[in-house]
Amino acid sequence: MWFLNKKIKVAVHDGHFHADDVFAVAILSLYLNKPIKIFRTRDEQIYKQMDYLLDVGRQYDPISCKFDHHQDSVPLRENGVPYATCGLVWKEFGEKICGSNDVAGMIETKIIQTIDANDSGIDIHKKVIDNIEPYYFIDYVFSLNPSWNEKELTYQAAFEGAVELVKKMLKREIKKTHDYFFDKNEIDKIYKNTSDKRIIIFDFAYAWKKIISDYPEPLIVIRPVENVWWSSCVLEKDNKFKNRINFPQGWSAKTGADLIRLTGVDDAIFCHKNLFMCAAKTKEGAIKLAELALKEAENNK
Repeated sequence: MWFLNKKIKVAVHDGHFHADDVFAVAILSLYLNKPIKIFRTRDEQIYKQMDYLLDVGRQYDPISCKFDHHQDSVPLRENGVPYATCGLVWKEFGEKICGSNDVAGMIETKIIQTIDANDSGIDIHKKVIDNIEPYYFIDYVFSLNPSWNEKELTYQAAFEGAVELVKKMLKREIKKTHDYFFDKNEIDKIYKNTSDKRIIIFDFAYAWKKIISDYPEPLIVIRPVENVWWSSCVLEKDNKFKNRINFPQGWSAKTGADLIRLTGVDDAIFCHKNLFMCAAKTKEGAIKLAELALKEAENNK
């Protein structure tokens, strides 16, 4: 029947696009999982013909499929971050897309709120080095707007391309977040069943860093990545760079025969110059490297 192939009509504003409107359309498209036709316009007469209004119309009413944040009355999160259109659409459809409240909540915290904060003029990151700014995915999305001299690229085509890119990114993040919760369940079980909790050994390359850092005892994690066994230091809780322990200073940047000579581990491959990870060809070799690091740390106390 003809209406089964009918495209859903979605309106967003014209002119330069931003992460907020691009993500809002991408999220809606993932939820609908059917063809949509995007109208980039500020014509209120056209709005009357639309199935969804995103980032235009000055109304927030999910029942009538209107999602804007430019009016006075817009929901505010408990942490003070206002909802932009991206967040309003995610609030309505995120859990349905993810199939999990936990996954949707992590995506909300990790991605959606950063977009809403940026679009609302809230700086959530502190600059620590003069003249150096972080480069965000938000910046990349904005870079997809045509330059003045790209005559062959229309804003409509650029916007639609950006939406497809963001859909791909969101699918990947949703998949990885599902994996995170699976990994957490497995890691929790392995941790509980490990007698010496200073060294935690995995047989798969789980997403372990944040999960293990929540436990107080682990110092080194061992796991395989592409046929190499890695022995990696555990970070302090809520710290991206400070380790609870480091590998011995004398191992710094050593590889192959030099590292084998220093450690006595005959399949040792490499130690990072910053002493946060070592590699060996076998699980047994990686365990020996970890045990040597623990022994030296104890001797240096």
